Parts: sequence; structure tokens; C-alpha cells
Amino acid sequence: MRILILLASLYFSIGLSQAEALAPGAAGQHPAPEKMATLIIGRDPKVPNTCAVELLVENKPVAQLPTGKSVSLDVPAGTLYLRARLQSADHCDAAGLASGQSVLLEPGETRQYLVMLDNNALFLAPHLH
Repeated sequence: MRILILLASLYFSIGLSQAEALAPGAAGQHPAPEKMATLIIGRDPKVPNTCAVELLVENKPVAQLPTGKSVSLDVPAGTLYLRARLQSADHCDAAGLASGQSVLLEPGETRQYLVMLDNNALFLAPHLH
């Protein structure tokens, strides 16, 4: 009888160890991938072709925005600081203009902006279809 109780308790403890290894948050599991969002940033036709538009996320350059084109960026969800600035290219009279803003992106969200120039001010405007 003792052997049967000993075997039963051993079997039960092995079963618990295996269940713990499979439980969420167990040491053997990989963490969930970081939640991402998408930014699509275009360039308004009023921005002079002679100016290069540089896009920055968290003050790090991520893309150059050609005339008539847009870029799609996969970024971590959460609060991010976006910035666009005009750089000297050819005869750009507006070189040095910059605009920045913070945005809050939800996981899986796609948000569109347009780099615009109006009254000698550069800004990122939400782009609505």
C-alpha cells in the first residue's frame, strides 16, 4: 500500500511539473512579440521639388520622402515623436524648416500624415481619404 501511495504521489508531482512548464509565463516560453503600428507619410505637392524632405522618428532619421511619393513605416505602438524637416537640395529656399509632434498609436493601427508647407511653415497634417 505504501508503494502505491508513493507511486501515486510521484506521478502527481511529475504531472504538476509538466503542467507548470506549459503554463503561460513559464520560463521556457518566448515573450509576446512587440505590438506594432503603421505610419504612412506622404508629401504635399506644395512642398517645393527642390527641397529634400527627411522624416525622423524619435529624432532618428528613418526615410527621405521623394516628391509625389509616400513611405510606410512599421513602428512600435505607443507614443512617438515624429518630425519632418526640409534639407538643402539644389536651390531649396525653405531649407532648415522643421515640424514635429507626438502621436499615440494603438497596436495594429494605421495612421496617415501629409508633410505640408503653407505660409513658410512646415507641418505634418493628418491625411484623410
